[in-house]
Amino acid sequence: MSQNKHVKQTQHHFRWIIGLIGLIVIGAVAFFGYHYFNSAKETLPREVKLTAVGDSLTQGVGDPTNKGGYTHLIRQKVIQKNPNVHLSTANYGISGETTNQINHRVVYSKRLQHSIREADVITITTGGNDLLKFLKANVVGLNKHQLNQKLTGYCQTYQTRVTRLFRNIRHLNRRAPIFVFGIYNPVYVYFPQVNYINDTVAHTNQITNKVIHQQHRMYFVSINKPLTDGQFTTAKSRKTLEEKAAASIIAENHDSPADIEQLLSGQPAQANKYLSNDDHFHPNLKGYQIMTNRLYSQMVKHISWLKE
Repeated sequence: MSQNKHVKQTQHHFRWIIGLIGLIVIGAVAFFGYHYFNSAKETLPREVKLTAVGDSLTQGVGDPTNKGGYTHLIRQKVIQKNPNVHLSTANYGISGETTNQINHRVVYSKRLQHSIREADVITITTGGNDLLKFLKANVVGLNKHQLNQKLTGYCQTYQTRVTRLFRNIRHLNRRAPIFVFGIYNPVYVYFPQVNYINDTVAHTNQITNKVIHQQHRMYFVSINKPLTDGQFTTAKSRKTLEEKAAASIIAENHDSPADIEQLLSGQPAQANKYLSNDDHFHPNLKGYQIMTNRLYSQMVKHISWLKE
């Protein structure tokens, strides 16, 4: 009887030891397996799609490399800063389009709709052609009071249009972060004394930013100051610029509505080192690099898989 009891105890201890060894083996496999698969996962590139929607600033007009302006540069920057991210971009920018025309494509282009739905990140440029159209229609023959009245109507109309555009894009993709560029004054360095152009640019950006804050995961990318001021980055340099412009007005009367209208149509102007020498309107490569850096700074703040 005692021998049977001893055998049973031995078997019990043996089973206990085997069970303990089994648990240790299972734990070790789970531990090393977890770290193996996670390390493998970290080394695999994250496939990310960026869809860019908008006007000439999205198309990349003024980029001397003809590679698409900021849409090409942001891909390079993301990959350079984040080796484990593979970013592909789809460029749906068309030069000259207003907010309504961009929205028309969002509503009716099946190809664009598919790209927006599949996007992990969306960027938008709009508002510049709305403003240009307004200025060209109202720059001649109106006094300050009349211009302010027209500006009020323009602001109301623009807010309605940009709200519609943003809602339609968000409706197609409810998860992706959306980054919206503001606009800038391309003629400041030529007509620094014409304050109402700067004022109208500021109003347009304020409206865009206001509508952005009404949407989920939508963020404003400000480019006004660097692309408007160009190389005139200090208060002293801007004052000198304005004094030279005032002297030019006295000497040659280069402040007439006709002069401003010609410049708005793309006539040569004093050089802004961030704008293209071809039209003095669109960014050059340095200008698009500024847009890219501003965009990336905002993306890093709101996208967890990006590094500064």
